Amino acid sequence: MQQRLGLAFSFRRDGNSPLMPRLILYPFRYRDRVSGKWKRARHVAERHEIAAQNAEWEIIGPPEIRDVDLNARHFHPYRMIEHAELRRLQEPALQINPHLEQPPAIDPAERYLVALFLRRYVTYCARRRWGKRMQAAARLYREVAARAPTQ
Repeated sequence: MQQRLGLAFSFRRDGNSPLMPRLILYPFRYRDRVSGKWKRARHVAERHEIAAQNAEWEIIGPPEIRDVDLNARHFHPYRMIEHAELRRLQEPALQINPHLEQPPAIDPAERYLVALFLRRYVTYCARRRWGKRMQAAARLYREVAARAPTQ
């Protein structure tokens, strides 16, 4: 068996292809440096990677042998687009302040509670002589009260 670029080259099971790259991955456990206890690794790895990462380790099962296609594309969570122009065409148009286009709907119970709070907050700010806060709260109160549905 020959090692090159982390891939093991060996004969294929069916015997048709003389040198097919294979990835040989082993389940293993290692001794934790802090606690000193043996821990089962949550991943599989090649022998040389296991040895490089852990001082004490042992293989605990049969290897997984994966055939590797060097020309295949690997998994990517996003759509891959080769050309920059195509990428720009697929991007959605930029929206400035999308939350202002369609404000969220407030049901009557929420509107009542918001109006009650804002009325009390305007009074609170007036007693403390916080003019700017009082004016902002009063403006918001008028906006909430103006959107009240007619029944």
